[in-house]
Amino acid sequence: MRTAGRAPGIARKLLVFTVPATVVAALLMAVAIEIWVRATWEPRKGTPGFFLADARRGLRLAPNYDGWFAGVPVHINSLELRASHEYPLVKKADTFRILMLGDSVTFGHGSVAEHTYPRLVEDYLRAWRPDVDWQVWNAAVPGYNTSQELAHLLEVGPRFQPDLVIVGFFENDLIGNYDLGQPGAVRAALARAAASAKSLAARHLYSLEFYKKVYLQIAWRLLADNEYRLRIEHLATQESLISLADDASVLPQQALTPFERLSDEQVRAVNCIYGMKGSPTILQTIQHESGYAEWAGAIRGFQRLHAAGTYRIVFFLNDVPPVCPDTDVFYDGGSKLVDAFYLRVMSDGTPAVSSYDAFRHVRPSQMPNASAHSIGNSNAVKAEVLFTFLREQVLPAILSATLHARAAP
Repeated sequence: MRTAGRAPGIARKLLVFTVPATVVAALLMAVAIEIWVRATWEPRKGTPGFFLADARRGLRLAPNYDGWFAGVPVHINSLELRASHEYPLVKKADTFRILMLGDSVTFGHGSVAEHTYPRLVEDYLRAWRPDVDWQVWNAAVPGYNTSQELAHLLEVGPRFQPDLVIVGFFENDLIGNYDLGQPGAVRAALARAAASAKSLAARHLYSLEFYKKVYLQIAWRLLADNEYRLRIEHLATQESLISLADDASVLPQQALTPFERLSDEQVRAVNCIYGMKGSPTILQTIQHESGYAEWAGAIRGFQRLHAAGTYRIVFFLNDVPPVCPDTDVFYDGGSKLVDAFYLRVMSDGTPAVSSYDAFRHVRPSQMPNASAHSIGNSNAVKAEVLFTFLREQVLPAILSATLHARAAP
């Protein structure tokens, strides 16, 4: 009887004193951690929250972000574009607006803003036709795949009203694609609410990454689950990308410098003795990879928009041949077959061009990070390829008609 009588009193004590005291202590600890993180924050990291959560695309860039990504300063304007200035949504009579979608390669991972290939394409266009108000909007988001890029266009296209959409492709864009079918109303609302909460925390809690790491470290040690170790490593990599200690913007490779160009004859004469050999089953392997069908579906989604006249679509393959281990040249090694395959899929009803052949005509030693996150001359080669294709194959059929239609009363 005495024990039973004490139980309600213990419960009341827990509710009245212990639980509130624990909550207050936890809040004070959280405040102390936030103060500590802010006090030790590296100013060059800028504001937190480069990525925000998105209910449909998974993540998006934070508008009005100032900070660092992959060792270079970045600014994201209010339209979530990588640009140092704002753009009005209303076009002038002489405006031709190009929306560039893509992943980190198009965004310019590790590249200074003025030497990303979208920016260099705009420079080429302005030099070619200074009478046109060229606007090349870099809307690429690091980490995106083709499905996310399609979802991105479906969201911003009606507001941005691009005259041309260029979809940058890199081979890892085949990973993680998904069907863009509309979720139910309740599920969509919950996803939006969760994304809003995550984004609020990402923008305002400097200590958010600290908590993520602590949680994953504990889970990994308790569960001995390799997935947690991989997520920890991903977090560490992501943080290092956003806030590299070294300033990559001053690297000499960022500069645009003169480089050697090889003739067609020199390219045909390349014989990479110790290079890889092509696999006769590589195309079948690609098409049987998990996620290939979803990627092809996203490509067809872009192509349907193009065929319907909703948007004019151009695909740009950021494709670079392998470097020969014998000498300072790019070589085939079976990679041309893969490039031609991607080009064939993307050019089914939509204009498409690849940077592959252009890189066969230059020296790898003069093309920094060409096969991954290109900077400097590597971006210049890509911009030259894309500009030439636009000038010769795409713009002659649409530029004058677009500007005349806009100028008409």
